Parts: sequence; structure tokens; C-alpha cells
Amino acid sequence: MVTRTRLLTRLALGTIGVVAAVYAGVCVYLWSQQRALIFLPERVVRHTPTEFGLPYEEVTIPIGENDVLYGWWLPSRHTPSTPVTVLYLRGNDGNLGTELPRLQALHLHGLPILAIDYRGYGRSSGPAPSEAQVYDDATAAWDYLVREKGIAAGWIILYGHSLGGAIAAELALRRGNACALVLEGAFTSMADMARLEYPLIPADWLLNQRFDTAGKLARLTMPILLVHGTADTVVPASMSRQLQESADRRTQLLLIEGAGHEDALPANGGVLQQALARLARHCDRLR
Repeated sequence: MVTRTRLLTRLALGTIGVVAAVYAGVCVYLWSQQRALIFLPERVVRHTPTEFGLPYEEVTIPIGENDVLYGWWLPSRHTPSTPVTVLYLRGNDGNLGTELPRLQALHLHGLPILAIDYRGYGRSSGPAPSEAQVYDDATAAWDYLVREKGIAAGWIILYGHSLGGAIAAELALRRGNACALVLEGAFTSMADMARLEYPLIPADWLLNQRFDTAGKLARLTMPILLVHGTADTVVPASMSRQLQESADRRTQLLLIEGAGHEDALPANGGVLQQALARLARHCDRLR
């Protein structure tokens, strides 16, 4: 009996040791590879705005000592009633070429758009991306609009999709005189996203790429519009509801019924257009 008890104890301890080793290995992997798991860039830009009937200019923005950001300037087709410009900050995967259906839908709202690829994406140069780096990239795009395009800061609407929502929120803090902030399919924080994907992993301890959108919105007082598809299976719409609770009480939440993570913008019909028009009128009142 003693021998059997000892054997069972050893088996139990061995099993616990194996489970602990595997768990520790998973934690180490997630900690060391988090940037590669978050940022999914593609280098080859396979499509251009011309294929979607959009007028555009290629833009290169110097950043750092040797790097450049690649972007597209999409002018308005018509003489706009207001000089408001949209700075579009994309999500974590692909490159500008994969954003074209969304850019086409946004361009229909009549406002000029500057869209960029972060360093490490598409034709932008530079090393693999990081949280600090994409924040600096967005700031460089803002400075380009103000200095090179001559657009007053108060005429700029920041539009961030998915991960770009966290980047747009950070830019709104850095350049606090933007007109308004639009976040589509945005998450509350990377830690919250990690808990959804890896519920047994201590995300708060492991993450060094924080992307704390909710914490940033709590510090902003500008007009904020949250857009989210109710059928989003990547970032649940409940996160936009939480963001609304974190933000200024005037923050508007626009839920697009049946839309997923990528098609809330194309599927919104005239609802988002009306909301953007209200934001543009707000910019006019500020001037």
C-alpha cells in the first residue's frame, strides 16, 4: 500500500511538473513573440486606388534618420463645403492595398483622406513595428498634414480602425487640437483582447504592447464617435460599449446591425455619413 501511494504521488507530481513546464513555456512564447502575434504586415502592395476608381497621390513622409512612411492622399472628388480632412489609421494586418474597400467607402463621404502604412508595412521602410513605433508613425502623418499640406489641426478628424483605434486615441492625446475622433471596431485594451484569446494566461503580467484605448479615451474631451458591427467576431461590440462608458459622456456609439469587423464602414449606408457630417459641422463651429 505504501509503495502504491508513493507511486501515485510521484505520478501526480510528475504530471503537475509537466503541466507547469508547458504553461511556463506558453507564457514565455507569448511574451517573446507578442509583437509578431499582434502585427501582421504584408510587404507587397497588390492593389492601388486606381483599381477602385479613386483619385490619389502617392505620399512619402520621412521619419527618423533613414526611414519613410508610404501613404496615399485621396482628395475629395468635389469642392468640399468644409476643409475637414480625415487621417485614416489602419489595423494590424496587410497593408494599404488590403484597405481599399474600406477607403473607397470612407471616400464616398466627401472628405479628403490621408492613409498611411506604418513602418514595416507595405512600401514603408523601417524595422518590424512596435507599439511605440506606430504611435510615432501616426504623429509623423499628422505633422505632414499640418506642415506640408497646410491643414489646420482643428480641421483634422482622426479615424482609427481596430488596432488603429488605439493609435488614433494616442495621437489625439499627443496632438490635442484635432477636431474629432472616430474609432471603428476598436478594442478596450490589448490585455482585454489577450484574455479573450488566452483566458488562462496572465496577460497583464506578460504584455509590453499595451494599447490601452479605454485609458486614453478617459483623458480626452473632444467629440468621439464609436462605430461597431454587431456581428464582429474579432473584437466584440461590447468593447465599444465599454469604451463609451470610459469616454466623455457626449461620446456617440453607432452600432451597425449585422456587420462584421471589416464591413461596418462599407455596410453603414448613410448613417455614418450623417454622423461624419455632424462632426464636420462641429469643426466649423470651432473655427
